[in-house]
Amino acid sequence: MKALAFANGAAFALALGSSAAVAWVPGCQSRTAMTQVPAAPPAAPDIGPTGRAANARATASGRNFRRIVSGSTIADALLVELCEPDRIAAFTSYGAHHAVGGYRYAGKPTVDRLEDLEAVLALRPDLVLVNTVGDPRPIDRLREAGAVVYDLGEMRGLVTLIPNVHEMAELVGHPERGDRLARALVEQMHAVASDVPIAARRSALYVSAYGSKLFGGASGTSYHDVLGAAGFRDAASAYRDSPEYSAEQILIANPDIIVTNSGMRARICGHTGLDTLRACTRNDGIIELDDGLLGDPGPAMVDAARQIRTAAYGSPPSM
Repeated sequence: MKALAFANGAAFALALGSSAAVAWVPGCQSRTAMTQVPAAPPAAPDIGPTGRAANARATASGRNFRRIVSGSTIADALLVELCEPDRIAAFTSYGAHHAVGGYRYAGKPTVDRLEDLEAVLALRPDLVLVNTVGDPRPIDRLREAGAVVYDLGEMRGLVTLIPNVHEMAELVGHPERGDRLARALVEQMHAVASDVPIAARRSALYVSAYGSKLFGGASGTSYHDVLGAAGFRDAASAYRDSPEYSAEQILIANPDIIVTNSGMRARICGHTGLDTLRACTRNDGIIELDDGLLGDPGPAMVDAARQIRTAAYGSPPSM
């Protein structure tokens, strides 16, 4: 990688927000009433190994994990990139059926829920990878059965995904693979809209409708990361996490573009008062993506950003 390209990628990483995810299902982020707060300066992902990677190295010391069970969609995606297939005992059912790269999990067992202990234990795991599981009882049972359970922690965009890459690379005994993947992810996110001038970037807002309620993905979510990588100014940059919007707040933001899940245009623009939104009055003002892609806070963020960028600005020169 050229030094200049890497420096630009690192600078881009400084501007990225972050993403939250629940183990197993990537799009299920916490829904809270919107509260406007000053946007905190985003932390830069550490491209190199961190203290957590050292913890993973200590966990893997003297071990050669041969029966690895994934307990999160993030682990699914990273195992495919970092680990030999014959060492992967199972992927998540959600990842196999909904992730864009789920076809790569074909031929392997899947597990629906970590709480389904009998199904997990039947796989005879020696390593189980999870993301911030709230109920500790399944974890305790797995450890009592002799499995190492490694918690990758919260998913908050590249600032946590990159350290997770290094952690998993240490756990499978191939740190050099983690180095390559970490650099590639940051460089690819930077490259998606590197040709779109700052002054020409439109404002965008991620919105999704659940019943009569409207929710967003602001700083602290993968949606914010994807919008930035796709070449937009996030109209929710003053907010954090996954807020509940009022119609008035969306009208005040009045973004050039609304990014949402497939099939949501009619529900958003049909919401009382929102038909006058700038995005709703234009044929190209609403960009819809499959939730399996748009809601994925892992490496698939690159693909989501590319599709959104192409819909708004045309294909990047390298595509």
